[in-house]
Amino acid sequence: MKTSTRRIAAFAMLTALIVVLQIMATFIRFGGFPITLTLVPIVVAGALYGVGAGAFMGTVFGLVVLVMVLTGADASGQMMLALHPLITSVTCVVKGTLCGAASAAVFRLLSGRNGRAAVLLAAAAAPVVNTGVLYLVLALFFDTPWSAMLSAFMSVNFLIELVVNIALSPAVLQIVTIRRRAV
Repeated sequence: MKTSTRRIAAFAMLTALIVVLQIMATFIRFGGFPITLTLVPIVVAGALYGVGAGAFMGTVFGLVVLVMVLTGADASGQMMLALHPLITSVTCVVKGTLCGAASAAVFRLLSGRNGRAAVLLAAAAAPVVNTGVLYLVLALFFDTPWSAMLSAFMSVNFLIELVVNIALSPAVLQIVTIRRRAV
């Protein structure tokens, strides 16, 4: 596979954007969970460079979340970490990887038919998978009184993340369109 300088530069910029946005987002919360602002660059990476790129950027996001949990910057993650350190650590990374791969796969599946629908559904897939995996882990491994409360706050965070991603999907479509013209 030929790796171009443009692709490396784009990966570096998207990676830096994900790191900075996620660190900043740790301090924007509703309830115990930070609102994820990094899903849009993950969707952009997946739409431009494929499922592997989406998964890679999602993994970067997951690793930053894990660092924030391990350092105590994410209080809800700290509660999960205290109960199940391994499950919490794996979940941080896996949910990010899956949301990036899923959004890229949705885009690839639909982009040949309708670019707008592909971007819109890819943008929606990222928070659905990201939050869905976390819900699943909470239900399976964290049967505690506070897990129901966290789930309620997660629902509001999920809706905010979904709205932000959908609202920004026209910008993602524009980026993809400009990139395709340049190639």
